[in-house]
Amino acid sequence: MKIIEKYILEDVKMPIIFGVSLFTFIFLIEIIVSLMENIIVKGISLIDVLRILSFYLPPILSQTIPMGVFLGVMITFSKFTRTSEATAMSSIGMSLKDILKPIVILASIITVFIFFLQESIIPRSFSKLEEITMKIAYENPVFQLKERILIDEVDEYSLYIEKIDRKTNEAENVLIFQKEDKNNFPTILLGDKAYWKNVNMVLEDSKFYTFNPDGTIKLEGEFKQKKIPLSSYFQEVNIEVKDIEAMGITTLLKNLKGKTYQEKIPYLVEINRKIAIPLSTVVLAILGVLLSIGHHRSGKGASFGVSLGVIFTYIVFLNVGMVMANKGVVSPYMGVWLPNLLLVGGTALLYKRKAGGAK
Repeated sequence: MKIIEKYILEDVKMPIIFGVSLFTFIFLIEIIVSLMENIIVKGISLIDVLRILSFYLPPILSQTIPMGVFLGVMITFSKFTRTSEATAMSSIGMSLKDILKPIVILASIITVFIFFLQESIIPRSFSKLEEITMKIAYENPVFQLKERILIDEVDEYSLYIEKIDRKTNEAENVLIFQKEDKNNFPTILLGDKAYWKNVNMVLEDSKFYTFNPDGTIKLEGEFKQKKIPLSSYFQEVNIEVKDIEAMGITTLLKNLKGKTYQEKIPYLVEINRKIAIPLSTVVLAILGVLLSIGHHRSGKGASFGVSLGVIFTYIVFLNVGMVMANKGVVSPYMGVWLPNLLLVGGTALLYKRKAGGAK
């Protein structure tokens, strides 16, 4: 590799990292706000929140890396133009094709990495995300229990909690109905306070009432403590990637077997999306060079503005195409690939114009 090519790659490295970080942060803002609410309101530990955030990163990165590459390339070549380095490259005999060569190589390597991310890392991230969610629910049942709502999903129990202290994980004024197969009337448990130990609710200073088949009170009494098992409500589940977006291309292809065409559409849309977005990295990298080189007045602000405009247009066209494809208005191939075809067409026209002007 020539020294000048190494120089270009070294110079573009930090702007690309900046671009990817910037777009990733924008995508993460809503998730971060939601997780901060979980820390404050639901009492989830900061470590668990950070782990959840880390598992959200891979699927977000698969979308933001092409955007970051585009912005990073634009920032780098805008600088080359302002400092006349682009002119110097031309003066030593470098054609536009020569200037693009290291960028295309870098973008191709990044494209392969995105495919690896989608096939290997993202399915595991979704599985880990489900695992940690179950872990939080298992260790801290308050995470799922809600105030003043009757919960009727705990096998033989129905729960009603008037108030939950999210800081101490203690409940006040707890009403529990213990269902009995041989009696239409459940046993009623009333607790002034309750706390959680593992997956058991421990009632303190409580009363109980049992009933005869005719509805009259059979027995009533008090007790200091009583354990109510909630393991069936927060039971461990077999982690399986079910969301289409969490599946790799290989898994999606396997799921096509035995389905009707209508059932295949969501899978076909997702397969094409997982191919189209990574491949857009190379086209966006080339477009970033072409839009930046030769514009002496463009700076970081202008590069950021242009990149946002291009990315926003691409995302809108892609999302509209996917919606239309999922509804059967257009084919999955047309709906997903049209934005890429428009991107390739625009880039090719701009390249022809720039290459012609450089002669």
